[in-house]
Amino acid sequence: MFWTLILLLYVVFFGRKNSNYVQTFFFVGLLMPVTVSATYFLNYFLVPRFLMKERYAFFLLYFIYTLIGAIFLEMIVAMLTFIVMAEIQIRNMSPASFDIFFLLVSLLMVVFLGVSIKLLLHWRQSREDYHKLMLDKTDTELKFLKAQLNPHFLFNTLNNLYYLALEKSDKTPKAILQLSDMLDYVMRTSKSVCVPLEDELKQVDNYIGLELLRYEDRVNVETVVTGKVSECSIGPMILITLVENAFKHGIMKMAGASWIKLSVDSSAERMIISVRNSWKNKASGNGIGLENLRRQLNLLYGDEFQLFIESNKPKEFAVNLTILNAR
Repeated sequence: MFWTLILLLYVVFFGRKNSNYVQTFFFVGLLMPVTVSATYFLNYFLVPRFLMKERYAFFLLYFIYTLIGAIFLEMIVAMLTFIVMAEIQIRNMSPASFDIFFLLVSLLMVVFLGVSIKLLLHWRQSREDYHKLMLDKTDTELKFLKAQLNPHFLFNTLNNLYYLALEKSDKTPKAILQLSDMLDYVMRTSKSVCVPLEDELKQVDNYIGLELLRYEDRVNVETVVTGKVSECSIGPMILITLVENAFKHGIMKMAGASWIKLSVDSSAERMIISVRNSWKNKASGNGIGLENLRRQLNLLYGDEFQLFIESNKPKEFAVNLTILNAR
C-alpha cells in the first residue's frame, strides 16, 4: 500500500505537465525498484546491524555508499530509458518532459521517508516493550513484597495463638476462627492490586480482636471511621500492617496500660489514615512492616501518596498516610 501510494503520487505529480500519465507511470515504475531496494536495504540491514547497535560511524559510511549507489543505478535506468524511447520515437515523451534531477531527488526522499517510518515504529515498539517490562517488574516486586508481608503477619498472629494455648484460654477457638477468616482474606487478595476499603476494615477488626484476646485490658483500642467508605478502595494489608506495627513495636514493649488510636477519613479525592500508639522504647525500631509498606505504596500509588512517621514524642508514635484518588 505504501509503495503503491508513492507510485501514484509521483505519476500524478510528474505527469500533470503534459498529461502523459501512462508514459510517466512506465518511467517512474522503472525507477521505483531502485528506491524500494535502497529503502529495504537500509531498514532491514544497516539500521538493525549498525544504527541500533550504536555503530554510528559504520552506519553513516554505508548509508552514504547506499545513496550514491542508488543515484548511480537510477541514472543508468534513466539513460537507458531515454535511449529506448528515442529509438522507438515515442511521442510527447522526450527527456525535456521531466526534470530528471528533481525526479531522482524526489525518489531518494522516499528512502529517507521509509527509514524515518521504520525508526519511528522501532521507537514506538521499544517504548511499549519498556513499559511492559516496567509493569512486569513492578508486578513481580509487588508480589515479592506481599510474600514477605503475609508470612510476617502470620508469624505474629501465630505467636498470639501460642500465647493463648500456653494460658489454656477459652478464647483460643474464637481466635482460630478469626485467624481462619483473615487467612482466607489474605489468600483471596494475594493477586489483587486493590480491595474495597470495607473489606480491609473488617479484617482490621479481626486482627484487633486477635490482639485483644492476648492483651485484654492492657490496651485500649479506639477506631474512628468517617467518610464514603463504600466508594473507596485500598491496597490489601495496608491498614493491617499499620495496626500490626502499632501492636508489635508499641504495645508489646510496654509493661503497663497502653493505647492505640486508628482513624480513617475517606472521600473520592483522598483517604487520610492515622495510627497513633503509646510507646517508650525508641531503640526497638519499626521492623520490616513499615519499610515494606512504603515500598508497596510506591509501587501502587507512585506520587499519589504521602507517608509520615512521627517518632519524636517521648510517649507517642504516629504514622500518617494520605492516599489521593482512593476510588
